[in-house]
Amino acid sequence: MGYDFDRSPDPHHDADVRTTINISDGILSELHERARQRRRPFREILEETLQRGLSASPPSSVKQVSIQTHHLGIKPAYQGVSMNQLYDQIEAEDAVKR
Repeated sequence: MGYDFDRSPDPHHDADVRTTINISDGILSELHERARQRRRPFREILEETLQRGLSASPPSSVKQVSIQTHHLGIKPAYQGVSMNQLYDQIEAEDAVKR
């Protein structure tokens, strides 16, 4: 849903700038609810929320994950084969036995 709001005056201009942005209905509802609860204008809540987002630290880089492996006793013929391929092989062997 689009919403028009007045932006704070740019320090280099004498006039307010008006713009339109698209905000999902859920976020828009939450912003309106916060404005109602705090008894403050919607515009202030929106600007405050945007400012907090802009001043937040960027997400840290991807953390390296260490995975502990366990020996499963897979026959050498099946090593390096995906689990789906192993499952297919087991199903095929079971079908032959029936």
